[in-house]
Amino acid sequence: MSQFGMQMPGGASSRSASMNIYTGLLFVAVVALIAACAWMFVQGAKIAPDGQPFKMHGDKVQLR
Repeated sequence: MSQFGMQMPGGASSRSASMNIYTGLLFVAVVALIAACAWMFVQGAKIAPDGQPFKMHGDKVQLR
């Protein structure tokens, strides 16, 4: 039957996943979030006591 261009029901080949605009946008968003986290980590290390971004400040913070 396929020689006449007719299609058999359920005989379609499985379609593989392909990248579209939404997966591209998702990839860009993930890269942007990782870059933002890295940038905030560096900025936090600059103002944190002893250069450790996860260390808490004391009760009194001296502003210069």
